[in-house]
Amino acid sequence: MKITQLLTKAAMGKVNRARQQASTRGTDRTILLSPARTERSRIQWPTGQQVRDVSKQLARISREGRHCELAGDYCKSGDTAFQIQEIIRATADLFKKTQRPKT
Repeated sequence: MKITQLLTKAAMGKVNRARQQASTRGTDRTILLSPARTERSRIQWPTGQQVRDVSKQLARISREGRHCELAGDYCKSGDTAFQIQEIIRATADLFKKTQRPKT
């Protein structure tokens, strides 16, 4: 299975669990993964709020992973740490690709 498939699968699992937890609390805080297209652009860019929400979720997942490690669940915490590191590497690669070469 490709890394992107693993990351997508893991992210969707987290979204689904968050959605289930939110629905049991009476509020649904789901993330809209594909915002509506505008008349001006056909590209579906994520909103700033979506980027901030994902950042907050990653921070929360990281904290939960550390908590699992302290509780002795090294398998779950190690898997979580690996996935977060892969997300960070992919983000760094994307950032490098978007930078213009300095002349």
